[in-house]
Amino acid sequence: MDLAIDGGQTGLRIGLAESGRIQEIRELPGLSYAEGSPAEAVLERIGTGWGPLGTVCLGLTTILDDPGKLAGRLLSMARRVLITTDVVTSHAGAFAGGDGVVLAAGTGAIALGVGDGIRQVDGWGYLYGDAGSGFWIGRRGLDAAFRGFDGRAEAGPLTERAQAVFGDLAGLPARLYLAPDAVARIARFAVHVLELAGDSGSVVEPSGDAGGVVARAGDRCRPDPTARAIVEEAARELAGTVAAAARCFAKGAAVPVAWTGRLLRDPGLHAAFEAELARLLPQANLRPPKGDSLAGAALLAASTGPSRYQPMIRTAER
Repeated sequence: MDLAIDGGQTGLRIGLAESGRIQEIRELPGLSYAEGSPAEAVLERIGTGWGPLGTVCLGLTTILDDPGKLAGRLLSMARRVLITTDVVTSHAGAFAGGDGVVLAAGTGAIALGVGDGIRQVDGWGYLYGDAGSGFWIGRRGLDAAFRGFDGRAEAGPLTERAQAVFGDLAGLPARLYLAPDAVARIARFAVHVLELAGDSGSVVEPSGDAGGVVARAGDRCRPDPTARAIVEEAARELAGTVAAAARCFAKGAAVPVAWTGRLLRDPGLHAAFEAELARLLPQANLRPPKGDSLAGAALLAASTGPSRYQPMIRTAER
């Protein structure tokens, strides 16, 4: 049996796999940038009760402080350990090891193209990358909310929604800047930006500082132009990321494109992304992924020889 791991900032999934197929899944809290030692955080979530394993394959978004330590500890219960990024496992799952460009869009955003070569685009983190991601959208939504709150702009639906979700905005910086899960909280506000960008059939009432809301039936509200502009810009950024990753294909060649992550499940963002991708990359063939990141980790764990992703995988064996 193998262990496949898909570790993101929103959640971490562990899959017990056999011959590349997931048999059992456990879902755990995600990996925060501010949690301390990322390697220790991963080890804590995995635990030790898995018994003898063939391979442990980890596809992670977080930056590891000590991958050697992580691999060494995992080798106590496995013959082989593969450590890579979640975009590699996402690509392996989406195309079953074949050619194409995968866009992984969730809290962060990154694309990987595999064709005549390998090309990674974005995935540089919340400080200066992840354009169009959940954090990117949530951050811009809160920026607009605070502009309405302090008078730099007219208060609108985003200000009202931020107050409903987070409570008193004057005290939010003190609560949010010191929170170890600040990135995830801000990314969760993207749900509200996406909702306000399109027709909404609910009225939101506050449910605390965790980013959740309680919705009740109410009057339909018109799309908010500010929220819609944020979503349209996010779609342009995501499409641009995919188009850049597609440069690993010969000019004019058909490019299979798939996406993973929760962000593009939103119909409005997905439609805007698809339209912009068609403009930037007419030869793109957008298709559903064959599998997700966890499925990709299971496939890589079952592989017995070097894969085309080898330059992006850290391997340890005993």
